[in-house]
Amino acid sequence: MRPPRCADTGRTQPEEFDKDTAAGSAYLLWVTETRAVRLLANLLTNNEVLLLILATPLLLFPGVWSALGVALILLTWVCRRVARGRFSVSTAMDLPIVLLLVMTVLSLAPSVALSLSLNRLCVYVLGVSLFYGIANGLHTERHMHYAGIAIVVLGLIVATVGLLGTDWKIGTLMEMPAIYGRLPGPIIRGLPGSGVIEEYDLVNPRVVAGALAILIPIPLAYLVFGQGRRLRLLSGCVVLVMTAVLFLTQAPQGLLGLAAALFLIGVWWSRWFILSIPLALGGGLAFWRFLGGRDLVARWLTPDVSGVLSFGLQSRVVNGLRGIGLIRDMPYTGIGLNTFPVVDGLYSFGHSHAEHAHNVLIQTTVDLGVPGTVALLALLAAFGYTAFRVFRTRPDGNQRALLIGICGALASWLAYGMLDSITLGHKPAAALWVMLGLTAGMRTLHDSDAIQVVPLPRRFGLRWWMSVLFPLLLLAAMAAIFHRELVGAFYLNLGVVEAHRALAEADSEILARQHLELAEAHLRTALKWDPQRRRTQALLDWVTKGDIWGTRWPRDTAKVRTWCRTAWLEAEWDRCLA
Repeated sequence: MRPPRCADTGRTQPEEFDKDTAAGSAYLLWVTETRAVRLLANLLTNNEVLLLILATPLLLFPGVWSALGVALILLTWVCRRVARGRFSVSTAMDLPIVLLLVMTVLSLAPSVALSLSLNRLCVYVLGVSLFYGIANGLHTERHMHYAGIAIVVLGLIVATVGLLGTDWKIGTLMEMPAIYGRLPGPIIRGLPGSGVIEEYDLVNPRVVAGALAILIPIPLAYLVFGQGRRLRLLSGCVVLVMTAVLFLTQAPQGLLGLAAALFLIGVWWSRWFILSIPLALGGGLAFWRFLGGRDLVARWLTPDVSGVLSFGLQSRVVNGLRGIGLIRDMPYTGIGLNTFPVVDGLYSFGHSHAEHAHNVLIQTTVDLGVPGTVALLALLAAFGYTAFRVFRTRPDGNQRALLIGICGALASWLAYGMLDSITLGHKPAAALWVMLGLTAGMRTLHDSDAIQVVPLPRRFGLRWWMSVLFPLLLLAAMAAIFHRELVGAFYLNLGVVEAHRALAEADSEILARQHLELAEAHLRTALKWDPQRRRTQALLDWVTKGDIWGTRWPRDTAKVRTWCRTAWLEAEWDRCLA
């Protein structure tokens, strides 16, 4: 029962309601409970960042308590809806994130190792939750400044953990006993696993390098553009520590990421910094040809170092080609989150030491299919648009430094991803989600038009039609032209999913035969739609033989792998050693 309303204002008048009646008592109880719920929801919403901090270790290191982390995340969303009347503020990155989440859930269907996929799914859920928690929970510049300082401190923690828990013997390019001999022995062992097959109690230096490459740009930007002597002093000390640990990892991909971040921050500092590229190229060429650089490299390239470099390059070429082959077989769904080593092991009747494709775009497509990579690229484009809109508001001081550092972190991550793969579902990528959330929060804080998810003009002029409608019509036309190939690829994807399940159920002949029959049906349908695809015929021949226990999966990258090994890589090492 509702109370009467005032004829003038239309507001409820609970004081005119008869409190002695049963309906009046029930109404007062309802009002009291509603206000209490709203006050509690408002309290939790104002402190949702603290709830996310509690949920982070539960999902970052999945285990029996991960369900509690998911419950805390759901609580933040429900409280936000009750307290503010909406689940979240609108951002330009909403649509790509939704597509990315949809593909992560769909990727569980083809997975042949659900436990490994759920491990990576927890990190994706955590990342998205951190994004929206930061975008909604930080309302002032001071809060965002504190978040930036927290990232600086996080970088120092990662460097310390890496220094005390890394196996420095993996992938060593330069023997430096005078340095490594003085380092403390591995103190931190047995960190929670990352969902890979191999159980190892120390951290791979390449992973440490990736995490440091993502985090270094924030204190570096504070050092160059920040305001406040204490902040710049703290940032400078953290940069020195993190850079020292990064060099100790001897990871070329980490140094490449650092170089990309330095270049971006340097160009922001002065446009003349662009000249560093031709100057560096010219200086390197002069050093190589006239200052004894060739002889120095030849002395450094000992057989051991040559073997490490050769193995690293060959593994990246081979695993990248294997990843491209998996993408071609399963373009719509991918093979499933975090199952690259499992599927590769099924193909070779044994254990695979290749945990990923060593390229962030290839690995994302392997995990989530082509739609997942489209979502990733759209997310990066939306981030660029959001950062551009924030810079148009001319943020001052430390806000500007933080935004420059975030842009440097994204550049470092992409450069690192050219030689290695830290996807948005890896543990170090949680920091990237926080940075994306900070960027969205800055736009909400500084840009009054931030509530628009997609910037729509007031007039749909020629520029809008050319930039939006024309690409959509072009995609529709291409889909109509190549519809037979697209449908054939869809059924090929379904057939390979069933073939993978047959390999995974090889111990049970009955189940394996059932999956092979389904795979054969899907592959024959694929051939009806696209009879010119030789790959489908090769897989159909393998399936119809029915001997999955004695016949290996038909790969077609062996010739390319052999050519890369014999015709280029080994020839280059021999030329330098000669």
